[in-house]
Amino acid sequence: MYEKELTSAGLSDKEAKAYVSNLEMGKATAADIAKRADIKRSTIYGILDDLMRKGLVSYSQQGKKRFFKAQDPQSITEMIDANKHSFENILPNLAGIYSSHKLKPAVQFFEGREGIKRIYEDTLNCKYKKIYQVVRVNDFVKFPGADFSKEYIRKRAAKGITAYAIHPHEGDLHNEFYGENSVKLKRIVRYVRQDIFHTSMIMIYDYKVAVISTEKEGFGFIIESKEFSETMRGYFDYMWETADKDFSQ
Repeated sequence: MYEKELTSAGLSDKEAKAYVSNLEMGKATAADIAKRADIKRSTIYGILDDLMRKGLVSYSQQGKKRFFKAQDPQSITEMIDANKHSFENILPNLAGIYSSHKLKPAVQFFEGREGIKRIYEDTLNCKYKKIYQVVRVNDFVKFPGADFSKEYIRKRAAKGITAYAIHPHEGDLHNEFYGENSVKLKRIVRYVRQDIFHTSMIMIYDYKVAVISTEKEGFGFIIESKEFSETMRGYFDYMWETADKDFSQ
């Protein structure tokens, strides 16, 4: 119980088990904690030492026995804040290392629904606040799932990112939330004939081009390249200028 959440907060699996067991017992010896947490007795002392260094466990000596006591769970929040502060201190240096490689063309491949979600989430970090996309809305909703696609649209709009979207005239999802012009959702749409529309989705943002297949093939990739993204943007602009502004045409 709660071990999964505690590991997400930065504890190891055994640290989480030992902490929860100690918390439930109130005050206990290492042997009792090991038994309750189903951890080998030979390793429990090292685990408790690590928890003490993190400020999550303390001990008291009674005769020859040492008793351990789990600290207030609020201490976990303080540990997370301290770790966050430490990370923020080194973030500029890490960002500098990352940026030194960003100008080099790169290709990242993603598979499955979770992989495709990673691509969508990457678009939300675009610094120029514009995404140019060619998409069949049915596929956009179906592959990552309706709940995710709706939340993605809300997040995009909340971040002030405008979507310039080209959709097919016929055979696609078209309503107030999907596929229509929307000031609230920061979406500008134009339409092309269905017979010249392809199934894969293309998204152009910053110096990146993302291509997402249908759910049937289940993959996607991001190409990061100034030249390639500008080339694809040129193709998009041509389609945009020749596309219809009115869905009914």
